[in-house]
Amino acid sequence: MNPGCSRTQLEEEILQNIRPSALQLAVLGRLYRFISSRVYEYLSRSGVRAIIEAEGSYAKGTLLSDRWELDVFVVFQDLTREWVNNKGKDFLQEALKGLPVLMKYSEHPYVTVSLMGVDVDVVPVAGQYSAEGPKGVERTPLHTRYVRSRLNECLADDVRLLKSFMKGVGVYGAEAHVGGFSGYLAELLTINYGSFRGVLEAASRWRPPVIIDITGKADLKLLRSRYPDSPMIFVDPVDPLRNAAAAVTLEKLSNFIAASKLYLASPSPEFFHIFSRRVSFERLGLNVHAVVLLCHGDYSSTPPTDLWGRLARQVRSLASYLRERGFTVLRYSEYTDEFSTSAIGVAVAEEELPELEVLRGPPAWGDTESLLSFVSKRADEGGVALFEGYVIGVRPREERHASEIARKWAALNNMESCEVLEFPSASQRAGQVGRWAMEELLSVPAWSLRH
Repeated sequence: MNPGCSRTQLEEEILQNIRPSALQLAVLGRLYRFISSRVYEYLSRSGVRAIIEAEGSYAKGTLLSDRWELDVFVVFQDLTREWVNNKGKDFLQEALKGLPVLMKYSEHPYVTVSLMGVDVDVVPVAGQYSAEGPKGVERTPLHTRYVRSRLNECLADDVRLLKSFMKGVGVYGAEAHVGGFSGYLAELLTINYGSFRGVLEAASRWRPPVIIDITGKADLKLLRSRYPDSPMIFVDPVDPLRNAAAAVTLEKLSNFIAASKLYLASPSPEFFHIFSRRVSFERLGLNVHAVVLLCHGDYSSTPPTDLWGRLARQVRSLASYLRERGFTVLRYSEYTDEFSTSAIGVAVAEEELPELEVLRGPPAWGDTESLLSFVSKRADEGGVALFEGYVIGVRPREERHASEIARKWAALNNMESCEVLEFPSASQRAGQVGRWAMEELLSVPAWSLRH
C-alpha cells in the first residue's frame, strides 16, 4: 500500500486485480511506437507537419487490466479542421498501408489498426483551431495533458477504482445508448474530491442538479442556460463553456448516487466490475417477462452513434406503447453488434393482462354529456359502467399478450421482418442476444440486493 493513500484492505485487494501488468503496458507501448513510426515516416515523405501523441487511459496512467486499448492522435500542425475532416482518413490509410486497417466514423472519420489482438484507434485532428477554439475530439490532447499534470500514482489508482466501480454498477460510458460517466469525468471527479472514497462520499450527498466547478471561475449561470436539461454539470477545466458531464442521464446519476450509499454502508467486491455478478429474477422467485424484437440487416455502414440512437428511440416507443395498453414496464434496453444484428427489449411485470380493463370515469356531479358519453362507449365496447360512489367502466381487452402487442407495434413501425421473442423461454436459442436479454432485462446486479 502506498503510505500516502488512504484505502481499505478491500480496495487494495481490488487494485491488485485491476492494475495493468508490466507485460500489458509493454505491449501497448511497443504498438504505440510502431504505429507512430509508420505515420512519422509518411509525414516526412509528404512534407506535412504533425505531432503524434498517445491519448486515453494508457497515456494518463489510468488503464485497467482488462482494457487492451490504445488511442493514437495525429495532430496536424498547419492544416485546417476542414482538411482533417475531408482528407485526414485518406492520409492515415496511406501512412498505414499494408496493415489491417478498418475505417470508422464518429465526429469525423478515423482508422482502427488491428495488431497483436489489440485495436489501435488512430485519429486525425487539427492543431489549428478556429476562433472559438478546439471542438470535439480536438480537446482530447488537452484533456490528457490536464489529467497527467494533476495525477500522481496514488490518484491514478483511485481513478482505476472509480472506473471499476462505475463499470460494476452499470454507469460507465458516455455513449448515447449508455448515458453514463466518461473516463475523463471519472478522472476529473477523482482529482476534484481527492480520492475514490472522496468521490463516493460526495456523491452520497448529491441532489440533482449537481454542479461542480473545478476551476472556480466558470460562468455557472451561462452553463445552466446552455445545458438546461442536464442533471449534472461538471465544468471542463480546458473549456469552461463545456459540460464534461453532458452525457450523464438522470437514471445513471441516480444509480451512481444509490450505489455510492450502498457501498459506503456495506462494502463488497461485487460493486467492482471484475467481481460483479447478476442474479436473475427467476432465481429470486419473481416472474418477470420480457419481449424482444430481434432484427437482422447490414449495419456496418451506419455510424454506431446513429445506429444506437435509432434503437434507443425505438425501444422507448415500444415501452410507451406497452405502458399505454396497461403493462407495467420495469425496464428496457437495446443491443447491436454494429454489423448484422440488432434488438430492442422491454421487461414487464406481467406476460398477459387480465381479460377485463377498468377505466376511471367522469365524476357523477360533472356535466351530463360527459357521463352519457362514457356510459355509451362502454356499452358499444361490450362492457358496462358501474356506479359505486364514483363512475368506473369495465370493458373486455382486445390486446392482452405482450408479444402480440409488440408485433402490432412492429407492424405500425415497418419492422414486420423482425422476429418477436419471449424471454426467458427463448434464452437458449437466441445466442448473444439471449445473453444480453437475460442480463439487461431479466436480472439485477448482486450489489443491489445488499443492505
